[in-house]
Amino acid sequence: MPSSRQLDAVAAELLRATDLRRAGTSAHAIAAAVRSSSLVRLRQGWYVRGGFWETATVETRHVAALLAAHGSAVRPPVFSHGSAAVLHGFPALSRWLRDAGRRQTPADSYASSRVVEVTVPRTRPASPSATIVRHRADLAANDVETFEGFRRTTAERTLVDLARAGPFTVALASADAHLREIARVGRLIDAATVRDWRDGMLRRAASLRGRPGGRAVEAVAVLADPRADSPLESLSRLRFAELGVDVDLQVAVRGAGRAPAYLDFKLTGSQFWGEADGKQKYSDAALRHDKTPAEVVLAEKRRADWISGTTGLRPIRWGSAEAFSRERFGAHLAAHGVQVPGRPSERWGPRVAEFLRGLP
Repeated sequence: MPSSRQLDAVAAELLRATDLRRAGTSAHAIAAAVRSSSLVRLRQGWYVRGGFWETATVETRHVAALLAAHGSAVRPPVFSHGSAAVLHGFPALSRWLRDAGRRQTPADSYASSRVVEVTVPRTRPASPSATIVRHRADLAANDVETFEGFRRTTAERTLVDLARAGPFTVALASADAHLREIARVGRLIDAATVRDWRDGMLRRAASLRGRPGGRAVEAVAVLADPRADSPLESLSRLRFAELGVDVDLQVAVRGAGRAPAYLDFKLTGSQFWGEADGKQKYSDAALRHDKTPAEVVLAEKRRADWISGTTGLRPIRWGSAEAFSRERFGAHLAAHGVQVPGRPSERWGPRVAEFLRGLP
């Protein structure tokens, strides 16, 4: 989630029309700057510099939009859904993760990071707006909290909203991220915290039985796992579940004289282990730890050779392109010799299996 320092840094980039005009910039000059992209309009009366917008991440852009919406509101809004997810540090704005949860990718509220989401009471009119999506719902008092001056839905309520609104890929990756935050330290998992969280989410799912999205909330509660290290691992685990391939996560491989290696996935009952490799491992300098991409590739090859030599298991690697759809992922596994049932097993129960079969 964004820190107080990060929020302050983004807030310092905001430019209000009143301040611009007070500094001598005319309304005509502001409009010309927007047309030339030297200014980006967040909402009526609020702008940021084009250079800031071009280099900012989608999450940082959305934080700017949240600050502008908060600053212009008569009453402090309750940010929810994708906007609350950003304030919780969930990967709800990941375009590839959203696209992987759809057969098609129609434009939606996440197409622009300038569009914020709030929840308003059912009795309040939800008038249309180009910069804000208003969801009508009656929130319980314990579903709302304050964070750095913002009012947002709690993590659990946000996950319920994400699951019900879809796509499921985003909800699952966000639930994994939340469990990593509250129940995991290093490789250690607080099983009691996970169990309590799961029970609470299942109670929420039960209260939604028969209503739109209730089955998705149940599936998130059952499938979420703090051992997933990244959204790509969350998506990969979903693909395994959809295809009926049982896996275990973060399996330790130990050897004399070296630290344990941890497998992203071990395919149960087979001679394969799997590694979900995102591009950032090779392109992000911070993740490379001062190594060149070539050095990272060589180290990964030596690690894979050691794991295979120690365990006798055969490696399978994939990235977001292979995990994008269950058909593509299933074909990738089959090409390596994995037996792929092609349909969810009953491991998670018949209701979750039925839900997984119905995913796009």
